[in-house]
Amino acid sequence: MTRESLTAVLIALLWVAALTILHWNNWKLDTTALYFAAKSWAAGQTHLIYAPGPVPFLVEPPAQWVAWGDAENWDEPRYFTPYLYPPIWAVLLAPIAAAVPSVAFFNATLLAMIAASIWLVWIGWRFIRPVQTTPVVWAGLSFLFLVGTAPGYMLFGLGQPQIIVSAVTFAAFLALANGRDILSGGLLALVAAVKLSPALLVVIFIMEKRWKALGAFAVIGAALGGLSVALAGWPLHAELLEKLAQIEERTLVSRINTGLELVLYQVSEIAQGRADWVIGTPEVVMEAGWITWTTRAVLAAGLVLIWWTSRDVASRLRIWLRLLAVLLLTTITNPLGWVHYLVLPFVMLPGLLELMDRKTAWRVIALTFIAFSMPVYLALNMFGAGDWVQVGLNFGVPVALIVVTLFVARAEANPERYRMGFCPSDRPGG
Repeated sequence: MTRESLTAVLIALLWVAALTILHWNNWKLDTTALYFAAKSWAAGQTHLIYAPGPVPFLVEPPAQWVAWGDAENWDEPRYFTPYLYPPIWAVLLAPIAAAVPSVAFFNATLLAMIAASIWLVWIGWRFIRPVQTTPVVWAGLSFLFLVGTAPGYMLFGLGQPQIIVSAVTFAAFLALANGRDILSGGLLALVAAVKLSPALLVVIFIMEKRWKALGAFAVIGAALGGLSVALAGWPLHAELLEKLAQIEERTLVSRINTGLELVLYQVSEIAQGRADWVIGTPEVVMEAGWITWTTRAVLAAGLVLIWWTSRDVASRLRIWLRLLAVLLLTTITNPLGWVHYLVLPFVMLPGLLELMDRKTAWRVIALTFIAFSMPVYLALNMFGAGDWVQVGLNFGVPVALIVVTLFVARAEANPERYRMGFCPSDRPGG
């Protein structure tokens, strides 16, 4: 092992130590959904699993959840987030939730998240196979995005399983790039059974004409869906689908939303002379039909544009570019486009150092980091109109990164015209 590699390993070990010290034995808002839903199933109180209504956050928790939390003598304010995952996970985690206190569950989840974050960085290195970027620079940049940006910090501060979903999603497309189609489809089906939004990434299988991966996704996804219904029963699934339909009909007004829907909503409010420039407490509002259809049209047009601009790029890099662009596009067109969904695209950004003029790549990476850095996030939180500046950054930066990704794709397909650098797939074994 080289000195560079040893230093990268040391960075990872410091990362593990820092996160453990910062977050051990802490109440984790987003993990409460998993723990208390599972505990509700174990207690036979299945009516507590899904909160009524369309609000995906800051709802009044069930009294029983509060009582369970009180019984553990937490000495800090406790908040709960509603469960929005498929019922199968409440069933599978029920024996654990029934056997251990919430602090043990939160700590175990933290360890899984830390492991997933290291795996995520490693997958990025294996995917790109960099020759111009050292392991130290790669690891340092990746972990810096995970700890120094608001989306990254929120993941661990809130105990958000998105980091695990991101790692498995990335692994699915690394498998696709390595020709392991069945594994790729299976992994994507697995993460789609945890959070439904990764299912949209199946469009990359179609772009790539990887029918075996698509078939594996369909078969394994159907099997997981059938298992979920068999274990949890249909009524809970119907309840989840109804809740998701209600969310689809509404716009999430929050400073940690990246969605086009929110931008269009504010444009509509400005046009009608009733815009409120202070978000304050997040809320959901009914969505005009034109906003829904405009967002869907942008998604469809964006997917076609991604396919067209990347169609002549070498296979491995093409998959990487399509994954980055589709991740960004589906995040900004998601009804619940939480800012922490950007973590996987952020961890992919060091790859630009291998694909672009390095000065340009460093500028893109630096500007993205600054826009989402914790100091900027906290500063914007100090004055009312800063909420909408934050929303503008949440939406505008991903759009800019999509443009950069498409430009890299055209440059790789037409190097004589753009002269942007080399393609990793041009190397031996690429």
